[in-house]
Amino acid sequence: MSSITTLSNWQPATRYTAPTVGRNSNPLAAKLDTPEAASPSTIVTLSPEAIAAASAPISTSLRYQDLGADMLKQLGSGLVMPPDRAKLPDAVDNKFSLSITTRSGTKVDLTLANVDDEMIYQVSSSAKLSDDERKALSNLAQGFQAAIDGMAGSNPQVRLAGLTQFDSKFVQSIDFHAEVEGPDAIPQTLDFHIDDAKRKVSIGGPDGQAEVNVDTGALEHVGSKQQQEKAIKNYLAQFDQAASRGRGDKQLMSMFKDAFSDMNRTAIREDLRNDLSTRQHWQLNSDDRATLTGLSDFSAALTQTPKSSNPLKAREEDTFAYDISQQTVVDNRIHDERAVSQTQQSHMEAKFHTEIGKSGPPKFDGTLETQNYDYHHIQDNARSNVSLEYRRGKLAKATLEQTASQSEQIQTFILGKLTADKTIPSQQALMRDLLPSLTPYRQYKGDDTLNNNIFLLGSPGELLARNQQF
Repeated sequence: MSSITTLSNWQPATRYTAPTVGRNSNPLAAKLDTPEAASPSTIVTLSPEAIAAASAPISTSLRYQDLGADMLKQLGSGLVMPPDRAKLPDAVDNKFSLSITTRSGTKVDLTLANVDDEMIYQVSSSAKLSDDERKALSNLAQGFQAAIDGMAGSNPQVRLAGLTQFDSKFVQSIDFHAEVEGPDAIPQTLDFHIDDAKRKVSIGGPDGQAEVNVDTGALEHVGSKQQQEKAIKNYLAQFDQAASRGRGDKQLMSMFKDAFSDMNRTAIREDLRNDLSTRQHWQLNSDDRATLTGLSDFSAALTQTPKSSNPLKAREEDTFAYDISQQTVVDNRIHDERAVSQTQQSHMEAKFHTEIGKSGPPKFDGTLETQNYDYHHIQDNARSNVSLEYRRGKLAKATLEQTASQSEQIQTFILGKLTADKTIPSQQALMRDLLPSLTPYRQYKGDDTLNNNIFLLGSPGELLARNQQF
């Protein structure tokens, strides 16, 4: 890093002034000037002291340290924002942008980027912000910085929880985009959107693609914070199991798990009592909630970039794909005759190479002598459905249905020739009447969580083992 040079063609741009260079200071974590000192059309060169301190190579995470938070904090102090932005260059090394739409319809855009050694900072607003709007945006400072820090690290991480905690009285929607340099010229990207009805995260990069969608428009079946945390914990354990069985990429799965966790910590039942009372005439009771996960409905999917690890057989790719979803239906037209159902399903497919009879990968070097290996093809499916029906105000039916199937094909090659081909199938099904278990369990436990989310999907063995506690 050598300098932040003057770019007179960038609009709007705001002056950076160098902080005092101390033992733990970052010369690039510059404070924005006061509105009176702001230049309307230039980015001013850093002071010689800051340039000297920044002459050594600097990591992306240190380059952007504190800058995102400073940008939003300045909005709260009255930073003047021009209405228009100039277009960024077609190619940037790293880019972080935040777009916020307020309840009044005003759109605020913030961008941090760098091109080689040049840092670019832009802010614009479609209209003047009120004091309350400025404060609401300023309160997102740490969330914006956490999202930047997560993606700017050497191992990118998804850190979006802070951006989900916005003041809905003044903020209508938030969009965050990150694009950072990756290996082989393939950037790591992250796109996040949140509004009143949905949350979405899309991840892209050299390891693969992932997406998490959460429907927050329906509030009736959300649970307590404790219930949601238990459900998320169980789902994360399931993801780890799938990645282990299918040899999924650890980095991509880690980002997927982070995104799933942050998106599914939604509004909880205690926060919604007043809101629910205005939206419907009645709420789900303890029996209803006891059989649900407490999470908003969602869909999530991960697809790993295929790799050809065997140079002599490029078509034998190592792949991993996983998807999971939850859908809840509440027929609440008549309280005493209502029906509640929640369905969860998952699918995993993977292909990978191992040493014959072992779990580790073979060592291919392009010679015939290394063509001794097993090639696996796994396909797993699982489905769980809980259903409640009421007649004349009383719970008349409560059932749990679970099915799971696993299939693993193993082809054994000796000196490159197929010598064995076997398929190991496994199927399990379970149907249980929950009606006798609801009230006694709740009286014994003294809470409204019947199953601690044991209806979550897993392997066939897990499905049966978990339900022995009924």
